[in-house]
Order: sequence, then C-alpha cells, then structure tokens
Amino acid sequence: MWLYLSAVLLLLFLIFVGYHLAYWNRIYPGITIVNQPMGNKTIAEAITSIKSHVSSIKSNKIVLVYDEQQWEINLAEVGFAYDTTATAQKAYRVGRSGSLVKDFRGKAQAWFSGINLKPEYRLDQTLLEAQIATVAAQIFVPAIDPRIEIINKEVKIEQGKEGQELDRRKLISSLASRLTSADFRPIILPVIHLTPILNEVQMENARQRAEKFLGKKVTLVFNEESWELGENELVGFFSFTNGFDRQKIASQAANLASAIDRPPQNAAFQFTGGRVTQFRSAAEGLALEQEKTLQLIKSALEEIEEEREKKEETISLPVITTPPVITIDQINNLGIKELLGRGVSYFGGSIPSRIHNIVLASSALNGVVIPPGAIFSLNETLGEVSPATGYQTAFIIKEGRTILGDGGGVCQVSTTLFRVALNTGLPIVERHPHSYRVNYYEQGGFGPGLDATVWIPGVDLKFKNDTSAYVLIQTDANTKTMTLTYEFYGTSDGRQVTLSKPKVWDQTPPPPDLYQDDPTLPVGTVKRIERAIWGAKASVDWKVTRGDETLQERTFYSAYQPWQAVYLQGTGQ
Repeated sequence: MWLYLSAVLLLLFLIFVGYHLAYWNRIYPGITIVNQPMGNKTIAEAITSIKSHVSSIKSNKIVLVYDEQQWEINLAEVGFAYDTTATAQKAYRVGRSGSLVKDFRGKAQAWFSGINLKPEYRLDQTLLEAQIATVAAQIFVPAIDPRIEIINKEVKIEQGKEGQELDRRKLISSLASRLTSADFRPIILPVIHLTPILNEVQMENARQRAEKFLGKKVTLVFNEESWELGENELVGFFSFTNGFDRQKIASQAANLASAIDRPPQNAAFQFTGGRVTQFRSAAEGLALEQEKTLQLIKSALEEIEEEREKKEETISLPVITTPPVITIDQINNLGIKELLGRGVSYFGGSIPSRIHNIVLASSALNGVVIPPGAIFSLNETLGEVSPATGYQTAFIIKEGRTILGDGGGVCQVSTTLFRVALNTGLPIVERHPHSYRVNYYEQGGFGPGLDATVWIPGVDLKFKNDTSAYVLIQTDANTKTMTLTYEFYGTSDGRQVTLSKPKVWDQTPPPPDLYQDDPTLPVGTVKRIERAIWGAKASVDWKVTRGDETLQERTFYSAYQPWQAVYLQGTGQ
C-alpha cells in the first residue's frame, strides 16, 4: 500500500516538475489574447504575435453614431496604442503570482476552460475627453424648465421643453470596453433625455396654487434696509412636483448674504511724528444665517398658501455680528512706539494698470495692525483680487507663461512685504520665489532671491509677529519715483538682523528664440511677447539675533528657470 502511494506521489511530482520545465519561461497553455493562442510562447514571441494580430485589426478611428449624425474619435490624436509588452507580461504572469492556491487555479482554468485576456493599451485621457467634449457640445440641447408668472393678475404657465445631454461616463466606459476587446465597430452614443415638462394635472395644480399668491408679498428687513419679494418672486419658488423648491429659496438667501455679509474691520492707524493716530474706524462683521433665512422664507410661503388673510409677511433677517479685534479705545495699549524695519522695491517701467494695482493693494495694507503671536497672511488681508474689487488687467506669470490677468503687480507688494518682514526679523512662515527672474525685483541694486510671489488662493506670503506688541504696517507707493516703501512699527526687543548678499550659481542660457505665426498681424511685422531671461539658482542667508541668542537662522533658496524669447510674426494681410 505504501509502495503504491509512494509511486503515485512520485508520478505526480514528476508530472508537476515536467510541466513546469516544459513551460519554463513560457506562457502556460490555454491562455489567449483576443482569442489568439499564446500558450507555449516566450514573452518575446508573444509580443511579436500580439503586434501582428492587433495591427491587422486595429483602426485609427471609432465612429460614434446618434440618429443620423456621425462623429469620429481619432485614436492617433489621443495617442492610442496597444502596449504589447505589458499585454505579453500579463499573459506570462498567469499561474506565476507566487500564491500556490491562486496559481493552481489559474493554470487549471487555462488548461480546462481557457483564459482569454484583454490587451493593455495607453492613451492620453485628457485629449480623449477633449474630443468627447466636442461631440457632447453638439449633442447637448438645454432643457427649458417650466415657468410660472403673474401678468395683470392672471397666472401664466409655460410647460417647459425637453432637452438632452451626452452620458460621458457611459461613453468612456464603452470606449474602454471596445479598445480592450479590439472591437472598432461604431458605437451608438448613450444620451440622457431631460424631461422637465409639466403634464396637464401639474399645470392645473400650479395654477391653483399661484392664484393664492395674487397681490401678496414678503418683505425682508435688516436694520434700515429691506428687500421686497412680490407675487412673481413668490411663485418663482414653487416646486412643480410638490411644495417649494429648496434650492431656489437657498439661492435667494445667498443673494441676500452677498449684500449683507462683511468681515469685521479693525481700526487702522498711522504713525506720524512719533505718535499713533487713527484714520479708519473699526466696524463689526455681519453674517446672514442663511439656513434660518431659508426656513423663514419657506414658512412665510406656506402661510400664504394656507390662504391666510394677510397680504404681506415681514421677516426680520437673522444676522450674526462679530466684533472687530482692534478698536480705537485700544490705541494706547498697542505698543506701537518706534520703527522696527523697512522694505523697498522699485517698479519703474510698469504699465499704468500694473501701477494702479500696486497702489490699490498697498492701500489695503496701510494701517493694518498685526496682534502679538498672530500669523499674517497677505492673501487673507487682500481678499478677492478681481475687477469686482477694483483691480485691473496687467501681466502675470501663470502656468509657465507671462499673460494678462487680474491683479498683475500684486507680486510687487508681496516682494516688498517679504523684504520688510526679513529686515524686521519676523519669522517667515510661507514664501515662494517667482518662476523666473523679474526685472522689477532686481532694480535698485537688489540681486535675485529677495522676491516673493502670491497667487490667490493657493500661493501665499505669511509671517508671524513674534514680538510682545502689535505691529503696524505703513505703506507708501510713490508713483513719481516708482518706489514702494513699507515700514513696520511696534516695540523693539533689541533683535538684530543679518542679511547676506545673494549667492548666484548654475546660470543657464535661455532656449533659442521662438517665432510663432500670427494671422492677426500684417506680413513683415514682428512683435516680442516674451523676453529672453537667463536661469539661475540663488540663495540668501538670514540670521536674527538678540544679544547672544539666535532667534532665526535660515537660507532662502530660489530656482529660476531660463525663459525663452517669444516673437509673433505676421502672416496676415
């Protein structure tokens, strides 16, 4: 018996060893790629076989069909290609995962029922989605929502119109399935139909509801301000299925908040003749409680619909007030006694809009006081930088290019603020150098490495007031001398600042000039839009001491990339 069992075990062992020796460095039998046998092939042989097969069936396009329209997804333009190496390696790994149970199951499945693997591929998803977006734009038909209004005491209801949009997620899934199956047949576009149309029963129900709002109004009140919602605004809150549309009421509350909300405003001061005086009063902050406002409006609508006799509902808006941190009565306790530090930069050669932005941003900083222990954020202090807040379009650095954008010139402010914070000896919490060397920040004998860029909301300049007293920021933007001067006032604790001259290395020349055809310029016209700038690495050593104590010691590094000169050459008439 034992002899028989030993013989069986030996036979199984020999079969096992023989099987693995037979397919050493070869794909196990029963494995196919798009129904093409890969068994007993090395990885190199499988790659050759896969290339031959997919090249015979591959297409450069997939046609998309909807109704009688057709579009093409150009596979070459999205960088589509089968990854034959990865596909062959995937086939080879079947039965070789390192798990005894998993590998046994894989080899058994391949042997008895076969395993048909899908080929691996690569493409640029961003480019693919750009082509799909073009198709989606042509498919899209906006749905027109039902509309209700009251004209001359008569309720008018528009039924609405159907719309449609491309189901992008389903299309991308279908494309992936087709590509992994090497199936290049046309795809019928998946389209979502938008149906906001009212039926006759809903229209009649809405008409009866709206008649209860004839001549009614709701007045919203805060302090001496009021907002009136007439009968048309009230019926505009209807949900045509039932009740009132929460989103529409929330939108009204948000509009009210934009008119009411304001952050608390600290008193602003200036240091003149050895004393501090106030030039802007403190003001408390206001914030509308939007959720409570929504519920109050909804309750008023429900009361009107219950056919109460009142023609008007009045709502006192719930507003939270926040006191300012710094008020005028604190003026003698701020500890603002003397000049702590000064920072200077020059902006000669700036275009008028850039100068405007520099003056505007500087005025927002002038008179600001930073409490002891507080971290100052330039982005938070300036708030929104856009045409809505008075900023103009000027040149900015964004995504590796110099382009026109809102608030160009604000980096002159951040650079000057960085310098005064360094010279005062305040800890720098966050600072980012520019992408390339900017002429403005090296005027006046300054070398590279003493600049700071900001980009709201992500890139900021922050420093900490680690003194025992408040720090007052005082700014002067002199448009005659093109000089920006910032000063910090407070109480000196005897700290001394040592700032080294910039060290510069690894200077690299700019790439060759680039010329781009521009049909909007006449032939023969050449216009420079980017100037060539050498790249470099720079560092500045900074040390802050007080007596024998070292408070701060660090090196600020900057890596400026070389900048290519770009010219537009006219090709137009």
